[in-house]
Formats: sequence, structure tokens, C-alpha cells
Amino acid sequence: MKKLILILIASLVVSSCEYSGKHKYLIMDNHGCFYECDFYNKTEDGCIMFNNKPGDDNTPGHPTIICGNYTIKKMK
Repeated sequence: MKKLILILIASLVVSSCEYSGKHKYLIMDNHGCFYECDFYNKTEDGCIMFNNKPGDDNTPGHPTIICGNYTIKKMK
């Protein structure tokens, strides 16, 4: 029963983190969630700030800050 619950929780976490590949950078946090952005800024304390999934209608997207472990991959 514990394995079933863990599998359900893991599938919910993975399905909540989507990416389309249409943006310049792909950022993965320490929980395994993916974020897309066209730019990011590093802060003095080691965090990064960016707008997740900028909108197609020239909207800036959702402001996001990630601290700790993360991976940035340049897509384009």
C-alpha cells in the first residue's frame, strides 16, 4: 500500500511540471520540476530569478525564484 501511495505522489509531482521546449533556457530545481524561460538573473546569494513560461501574447510570465540546487540548460 505504501508503494502505491508513493507512486501516486510521484506521478502527481512529475505531471505538474511540464515544459514545451519553445524557450531559450530549461531550468530544473532540486525537486525535479522543470521551468522554461528566455532569460534569468543570478543573485548575490546564489539564487536565480526568472519569469517562468513567458506568454505568447507578450506577457512577462510568472515570476519565479529558485535557491539551492538547480540546473540550467541552454536550449536554443
